[in-house]
Amino acid sequence: MYPTESSPNQDELLLQLRNGNKQILLELYNQNRTMITSYITKNSGTSDDAQDILHDSLIVLWKNIRDPEFKLSSKPSTYLMGVAKNLWLKKLDKNKRTNTADITGLEVSEAPLSVHQLDVKKAMLALDEIGETCKNILSLFYFDKFSMQEIAIQLNYANTDTAKAKKHQCFKRLSEIIKSRYKITDLLN
Repeated sequence: MYPTESSPNQDELLLQLRNGNKQILLELYNQNRTMITSYITKNSGTSDDAQDILHDSLIVLWKNIRDPEFKLSSKPSTYLMGVAKNLWLKKLDKNKRTNTADITGLEVSEAPLSVHQLDVKKAMLALDEIGETCKNILSLFYFDKFSMQEIAIQLNYANTDTAKAKKHQCFKRLSEIIKSRYKITDLLN
């Protein structure tokens, strides 16, 4: 347990985290929630975004702390805030790039549809129908911006060409589902 009245020093905190004390993570979550939520909501985010970023920041700390070579050179709150800022800036940058992405490849005019113009619920329903493997590949490639080499490693494919072929099959299947069920006007908001 991580008492609030007499907090363990940083070395004790690191030792407790390395030993798997998940209660420390809960305490860090509670102690940093307001600060990170404030930062995210003041920078174009929602409280749900803030919660996601805080969770991801804690996961980064948890993973790093398990490495014996890792040295925490600041207070845990400072470290978490730095990680949260970096994650949020990456997400904002990724959102900027995907705002104009057309996930179906369909065009109504000269400009492709943006994700915001599509009925995302319908597209997500189709994505759910193609299976977990395909959903993972397409999400890693189109939303997380992983390279095909990174996807091959992440999903244990023999090589990049295998991952490319699988992505192509998955995207083709997703397009077929969307085209068979909906007219382009059904997908517009």
